[in-house]
Amino acid sequence: MKTYKAFMQRVVATAGPQANFTITVQAVISAMAKVTAEAQYPGYKCLNAPTQVR
Repeated sequence: MKTYKAFMQRVVATAGPQANFTITVQAVISAMAKVTAEAQYPGYKCLNAPTQVR
């Protein structure tokens, strides 16, 4: 597994107090990291591809 940083942006106004933030997730590939991050925070989207942490 690799570690990725995902920049999350709020797309639903009532989703949470923060408009955007960065989280760290572990996944095998970047696409799975994006799906994992979006599943953890409903109402937020990862608009860019997650970047691998070295």
